[in-house]
Amino acid sequence: MKKLHIILLGAAAMLSIGASAQSFRSGYFLDNYTYGYRINPAQVNDRSFAAIGLGNIDLFNTTNIGVSSILLPNKEKDGLVTGFSGQYTADEFLGGLHKDNFLDMNESINLLTIGISNGKRMHTVELNVNSSIRANLPRDLFALAKVGGNHSYDLSNLGLNAAVVADLSYGYSMYITESLSIGARLHLLAGGANVGLSCNGAAISLEGNPSISPNLEVVAAGVPQITAEDIQNIIDNPNAAYALNTKSPIGGYGAALDLGAELHLPVGLDAMVSVTNIGAMAWKFTGIKSSGNINVRTDLLSKIKIGEDTPEIGIDDIVDMSGWKDEAVPAGTTRTSMTPFNIAAGARYYMPFYKGLSVGFLGTYHMVPDASYASWYDLRLGATITPARIISATGNIGYGTFGPNFGGALNLHLGPINLHAGLDGYMGKIGKIKNISFPTGSLMTDVHVGLSLTFGRPKK
Repeated sequence: MKKLHIILLGAAAMLSIGASAQSFRSGYFLDNYTYGYRINPAQVNDRSFAAIGLGNIDLFNTTNIGVSSILLPNKEKDGLVTGFSGQYTADEFLGGLHKDNFLDMNESINLLTIGISNGKRMHTVELNVNSSIRANLPRDLFALAKVGGNHSYDLSNLGLNAAVVADLSYGYSMYITESLSIGARLHLLAGGANVGLSCNGAAISLEGNPSISPNLEVVAAGVPQITAEDIQNIIDNPNAAYALNTKSPIGGYGAALDLGAELHLPVGLDAMVSVTNIGAMAWKFTGIKSSGNINVRTDLLSKIKIGEDTPEIGIDDIVDMSGWKDEAVPAGTTRTSMTPFNIAAGARYYMPFYKGLSVGFLGTYHMVPDASYASWYDLRLGATITPARIISATGNIGYGTFGPNFGGALNLHLGPINLHAGLDGYMGKIGKIKNISFPTGSLMTDVHVGLSLTFGRPKK
């Protein structure tokens, strides 16, 4: 049973832990937005710019499950009950859940930005730190708790992953004709840490003699690394002190590429297309893998009667772990996976009667190669008003994977100081429990603030 303890300890440790870069999509609709080249690397700014520490801060979060999927109206009195309550059937509760119920949180902090532009060509250098946490709970996990009984449950996608990545990028964009610009950005990635819990192929059967096939893997890179032997020693000697492997502060390396093109037509129409952050990360992991079957002998359990003489039956007789094996993931084991990437296309039309007013469209598809259930699309229409060069404001509405959405942003040029802020996403329907507001359904939201300094006069 010590093997089972190892599995549970590893899972509990991983679930207590709390990267992919995102671009502020509402910024596409703004005029004079310094960081538009993050959405389309073909953008050529009309001034040079720089930022230290506060260039961009993005808090981007998505989930396809809301509080209203778990907490349901109390049918007997005011208030709420969980879906596990007897007031709701399994179909009523589970019908409000997805096959995969995920939470994806991405935070990005811009530490340094330098942009050198003459209005025809532009060089950019950025240093960012990106962190991400992604967790997934399959519907069958909720079904197991709600229904139980003689059924089998597929827990294949149960898992959690957290990563911190430093991103150093260089970009170059230029006009190749009077109306067409192209650009590219190269990202060099260094992984500070990555921890993951996965249950690939995991299943639980309660038919006949119950069985569990966890196929659990717990891995870590760039953090104090705990092996299966370490965990076993901790279980056997909980009061002892242990030294953990902390030799490598860097857990992985990678690279990614942004490509884009932008067309400016004399009729006042701009169009663009881009692919951003397409690349790969190679992580050096260590950890443990446990796989096999745990079979529970219910026929032997029935022979145990409290207060009566019974045959001596040990726990190993009741729980059969034959065929079970633990494998170490050796320190330094390299695994490579693609980075989440974006495909975007957009267009803006400037009104002929007033160039300070424009309308636009932006479509984005975000692909997560190693967790397709966390991929999403977003389509939005926006309008922008720029009454003077010092101010530009935009609002947009749309629809996507997470339902209706809206966004808005404001860009201010106060001399050399450029301030920008906005909300890019939709919190969904808001509910309250004891006067505390919370989103009740799926959501996509990005809180964005930033500050930069611009230099020189416009040269376009």
